[in-house]
Amino acid sequence: MLYLFLTFVVLLLMVTGTRGFTLLFGLGINIISIVALLILIADGFNVLITTGIISMIILIVAIYMNVDNANTANTAFKTSLIIMVVILLITIPLEYWASAQGMAAENQDELEGFSLAAGLSYPQLAISIIVINSLGVISETSVAITSGLNEIVENKPTLTPSEIFDDGFSVGNKILNTQTNTLLFNFFASTFPLFFLIHTLNYKFGDIINDKLVVAEILTTLICTIGVILTVPITSYLIYRKAGKKNSK
Repeated sequence: MLYLFLTFVVLLLMVTGTRGFTLLFGLGINIISIVALLILIADGFNVLITTGIISMIILIVAIYMNVDNANTANTAFKTSLIIMVVILLITIPLEYWASAQGMAAENQDELEGFSLAAGLSYPQLAISIIVINSLGVISETSVAITSGLNEIVENKPTLTPSEIFDDGFSVGNKILNTQTNTLLFNFFASTFPLFFLIHTLNYKFGDIINDKLVVAEILTTLICTIGVILTVPITSYLIYRKAGKKNSK
């Protein structure tokens, strides 16, 4: 593990130069933030409030430490915050309705001998997992769309706000294909062992789509995908609105 980490650091510095130190510093802050989130939740702090605060810290580090253009960073941060709120509004009722939180029957061997009185709200914990899981792909998508759209606006200052909005969708559509495939591949990669177990136990289709672990993974993937898709119109609208204000002045 140590050799692999050193290889990662060397390759990062070779490709990015001195900027690699900034990337490593930001990565370290985000790792510490995730560990702090786990500790605070385990110590009894409110799961949703703590997740919201840590999520803002992660977004600030992920965006402002990796984007040089202040306008791009500000727009990407606003987009990510809006989508994070939307994801919360979608996830909170959905998690309570689906009842996919907590452990499933497949976990009984690992849980044998342990007390299940953890003192945590598993629905809130499931919401926290989905929000944290979505932050990376949402911030990446918003930065990519904002960077591309700002470059178009800088090279063509005569564009009207409506043309900027259309260009935002054009840029976003190209990025969406890659990001949705990434989420899909992550879903299958994380559920491969589970599907092998399901196949071995000869689960019926109805059992599979009602299995708690499968439903939890599907919900996470679908909600993250919705967040990525919403990045396109929200980012386009923010830049469209900014261009409209500039033209009016």
